[in-house]
Formats: sequence, C-alpha cells, structure tokens
Amino acid sequence: MGKTALVVSGGGSKGAFAVGVIKYLAENRPDIRFDTLCGTSTGALILPLVALDEIALLETLYTTKKTADVVLTGNIVNRFVRANSLYDAAPLARQITEVYTDERFRRLAALKKELFLTAVCLQTGRITYFSTTGMPMLNPQYDVVRISNGQTLRESVLASCCQPVFMPPIETGGVEEKPRQFVDGGLREYAPIQLAIDNGATEIYAILLTPETPETSHQRFTSTFSILEQTIGWFTNDVAVNDVQIPLLYNRALQYIAAVKQRMQAAGIPPADIENYFDVPGANPFLGKQELTIHLIRPDAPLGGGPGGLEFNPEEMKGMLAKGMEVAERLFS
Repeated sequence: MGKTALVVSGGGSKGAFAVGVIKYLAENRPDIRFDTLCGTSTGALILPLVALDEIALLETLYTTKKTADVVLTGNIVNRFVRANSLYDAAPLARQITEVYTDERFRRLAALKKELFLTAVCLQTGRITYFSTTGMPMLNPQYDVVRISNGQTLRESVLASCCQPVFMPPIETGGVEEKPRQFVDGGLREYAPIQLAIDNGATEIYAILLTPETPETSHQRFTSTFSILEQTIGWFTNDVAVNDVQIPLLYNRALQYIAAVKQRMQAAGIPPADIENYFDVPGANPFLGKQELTIHLIRPDAPLGGGPGGLEFNPEEMKGMLAKGMEVAERLFS
C-alpha cells in the first residue's frame, strides 16, 4: 500500500505560509494523514511538530518571533574576517533547544512515522537526510543518518536551517567521520519530493514557499552583500524548479507507459506478454512503480520575509499564515 507524504520546502520566515496550510488541513481535513514527512530548512523546523500534532505551538513560533530571535545581523564586517558566517545563529540554536527537548524526541521516536530532514555536507557535497527511521535508501545519490537521541535531533534541525555564508555550518554527533559540517539542504534540494517518491509515497502534499513565477526586482544592486543575497535567491529558485519538474516528468512517464500498455492490450496482446516487454532487468526505473498523486501547494505571489526568508516580522508572518489557510481552503475544501 502506498504511503502519503508531506513535503515542506525551505524559505525561512515564509514557513508561516506552510503552517497556515497545515493548520487548515488539521482543522478541516483530518482524513488526510501523513506516513512520511520530508522537510528542508524551515520545513525541517516545522515537520517534527507536525508529526507530534503540536500545531498550536507551530502557529505561536511562526507569528511571534522577530529577526533577533533567530539571527543576529550586526557586525557583519568583523564577522566576515573572523567568523564562518555573516550572521550569528545562536538565537536560533537556543529556540531549537527549547522546543526540541529530549521528551519530544522520545515521543517522535515512538511514532510510526518517517521523518526526514534535509542537509548538505560541505566536505562531500552530498545530500544527507537525518531520519528518525535510519532506514537504508535505495538511491545511492544521498546519505541517511539516524537520529538516535534528542541532541542529534536538535543538531539536525539546526543544520538544515543554517543557510551557508549567512549562518554557520553545523557538526553533529550523529556522524562519526570527522570533519563533517552540514548546512541548509536547500543548497541542493529545496523540496525533497523525490525522496518521498523513493520512500514509497504514492500521494504527496508538497508545500512550496515560492510562487510559480519568481518576483522580478527593479532595484539597482550597489553592494556586495545585496548582490550575494540576490544571487543566492536566484540559485534557490533554480533548485526549486528542478525539485518540482523532475517528479512531474516522472509521473508523466508513468502515465505514458500505462497508456501504451492499454493500447497494446486493446490490440490483442496478452497482459503477461506486455509486462514481459516492459520488464527489462536492471534497465526499467519504473518497474513496480505506481502513478503518483502530487498536490503542489504554493502562494500565488511572493510572500515577503526578505532574501532567503531571513527577516522575521510577526505581523507579516501572520499574513503569510492567513494566506496559507486561504490557499489550502481553495484547494481542499
């Protein structure tokens, strides 16, 4: 039986939109239950609490925090010379420590849900999924690290959230080989939809925090810092397009194969022979795969929150949350 997955992309403060979608589903569509939860960056911060059904806490976190509660943005010149990031992420680390307690980890570990948090290793460049299941994956293109205790959970969430250059890379005790530093999974995977597919999901609810058409800027960039912010923003948009388009192409291929099989059967070819034609050992990536149902949930227009979502304004985030509920109601009422 196929699994149902919830995927939440990266986006910093824009995660308030995802919280709005999730709040709507929790209140109005309790029939939708998720077996697998896959998140990148702010998605990694959100999904453990979704798994625990702590939606009210999520709403509080994403409507009350200010930028200084997440990152310290002053003293950039000195940090550029002496530190490994432009911003100080100590406030975010404190928030994660307060929320993701050992008691919450024990409750997560007891659930029959699969949780995957996306990061990228600076030393290897490989996507790494920190997972409560630790199950081996069939795809050799990424690594899976078991979240075995509360400290590893906190480190994994922080690593997935820390945008490189702006926030420091994170080392975790869950990885024995040293040095291994991890940063925001959005560096290579904005929305881990393909992971959900690899893990057996046949229905996927993917909350993306950017609109389908990215925002065009009309400002002249005159500082190195603003150019860096804009460059990373466009890089993220490109990653987002790939993360969405590849699963959709995969689904179209499955639909095409199914249509060809139907025409062959209508032409009188026995079903067993049809399957033999398509069953090429070691060469059929679609063998045994089912057609997917993919629900893409994203804002109609840019959400705000500054470049990378690193500006946290409670009033603005309340508006994002309301927008998330509005879009979810339109799609799922």
